[in-house]
Amino acid sequence: MRLRDSLEGVAVFVAAADACSFSEAARRLGISPSAVSQAISALEERLGAPLFRRSTRSLSLTDVGDDYLRTVAPALAQIKQAAEVASGRGGHPTGPLRLTMPRAPFDLVIAPLLAAFQDNYPGVSLEIAVEARLVDIVKDGYDAGLRYGNCIDQDMVAKQVAPTSDAILVASPAYLRARPVPATPADLLDHRVIACRSQGTGVVIPWTLQSAGKTVQVAPPLATIVHDLTSQIDLAVRGLGIVNAPVAMVADLLAEGQLARVLPEWSSQMAELYLYFPSRRHQSAALRAFVEFLGRAL
Repeated sequence: MRLRDSLEGVAVFVAAADACSFSEAARRLGISPSAVSQAISALEERLGAPLFRRSTRSLSLTDVGDDYLRTVAPALAQIKQAAEVASGRGGHPTGPLRLTMPRAPFDLVIAPLLAAFQDNYPGVSLEIAVEARLVDIVKDGYDAGLRYGNCIDQDMVAKQVAPTSDAILVASPAYLRARPVPATPADLLDHRVIACRSQGTGVVIPWTLQSAGKTVQVAPPLATIVHDLTSQIDLAVRGLGIVNAPVAMVADLLAEGQLARVLPEWSSQMAELYLYFPSRRHQSAALRAFVEFLGRAL
């Protein structure tokens, strides 16, 4: 048995155990599902014990497989770390970095920094999935994600990258000309709004407005529900209703006259933005570089 074959079999086993799927492990590793199956079968033959329970619909570890994973996963992580340190010495990390985040943090925080990050770390290959759904970064094979609020799973490391920020109510001038302009939060109950449904809880997010030390929560009748802030703002520009949006995302539209502020004495707060990643998994050199870069840039 060659050492290289053994290490490759272990790497395939860890990927399959992590993904709970041979096909998903194959996608992450860039090999065929049959190659994954063959590598696992060869490893089981060498060990003399089954590592997985297989069925047409599910894949799970046997007790032997679970014990084996606990032993080999940390060792494999150390081997990968040594390789990354060697290939990334001199302050130049290399390799892929897969991130997931909603549209708002991508537009407001990450996109403006990407050119500088790539200039500093040309060996890092970035893949960014911009999506509203709440992603399981371990199951879906991402290195890290960005999320508003600190409701992060306990097995994750969470680092704040942006503080709370102001959000304001806006609508198109055409929408406001067609109906009485709200003078109090209660007047919002007579208006159409463009709301957002939380992908974490499935609940339509109410508006918590603040002014001069007063706080009110308003849940106007729903005209349109979308799953990301960019779509909300686009629909507000088209005159579909009032939206509650971060100041930074609507400042240019306000200056251009495409949007107008509603209830200017009232505002709300966006939650803090966090970068999160698995604490139980070894951090790649690319992820460490990204974390350090955000710490310096923000």
